[in-house]
Amino acid sequence: MKIKPTRKSLDRFNYFVQCEDGNRLEKIPLVENGYTAAECFHAHETFGKSIPCREPELLTRAINGKEWHGVNVTNWAEDYVGRILFSAEIRSKFPEWVQRDIFGRAGQIAMQQLGFVPTFVKTSNDFSTL
Repeated sequence: MKIKPTRKSLDRFNYFVQCEDGNRLEKIPLVENGYTAAECFHAHETFGKSIPCREPELLTRAINGKEWHGVNVTNWAEDYVGRILFSAEIRSKFPEWVQRDIFGRAGQIAMQQLGFVPTFVKTSNDFSTL
């Protein structure tokens, strides 16, 4: 099987692999002549398949990072709606695709908590970006 990760998949892998939590998943076996962690992550993301991996620790970190990502995005979005975290900070600290996740989740949270979506959430701009 030929696995060629896309740029988007590699960006996500490189972001998620920064997770230092490697103990939450079943141990991934080492296969000496297996695929790289990035290729295995791409197969997992794209096809939902586990393929033999020669870098199981990196793959575990990336998959754990992805699992934690949803929780973190919700926390950051809640802080944004609650005015603890601001647009300029989000833009300076996160890649564009993570920013979209945070701002999108913020709109959902605002609707749940406030019953409407404030302009600063709709536009992803607040006083910190003026």
